[in-house]
Amino acid sequence: MPVVKEYTSEKPGFANQVDYLRVTYDFAADTGATGTYDLMIASSRMLIVHAHLTVKTACTSGGSATVAYGVTGSASKFMNATQGAVASLTANATIVPPAVEGTPNVLPFPYLMALNDKLLMTVATAALTAGKIEFVIGYIKP
Repeated sequence: MPVVKEYTSEKPGFANQVDYLRVTYDFAADTGATGTYDLMIASSRMLIVHAHLTVKTACTSGGSATVAYGVTGSASKFMNATQGAVASLTANATIVPPAVEGTPNVLPFPYLMALNDKLLMTVATAALTAGKIEFVIGYIKP
């Protein structure tokens, strides 16, 4: 499983304050082959309270590539293949997880990641041929 090479963490000033992790997928460094990419492996339990992604460079594909954003056990927790269709991954696009309509409406937060769970990006249907995406999560270490 490929591992994305670039990530940064913005440390909070106090315990129990939200910390933000930014992971950048870059086709030039990480390739665009179909499959699952490890964005991050949890070094301890993490309570995710926010997630979004911003497309820094438009994603392209020779086919109909899709990108999903999720976690171990739920690869599309934060963005499914329909939301992540290559046509939606245009420069400067920002995608946030939607509420799933129902009774009651369901949000993907908060979500508790266990030790060694992974934050994942899955490329499916066709390979990406270009693109750069910044994935962001806000979390608290319980």
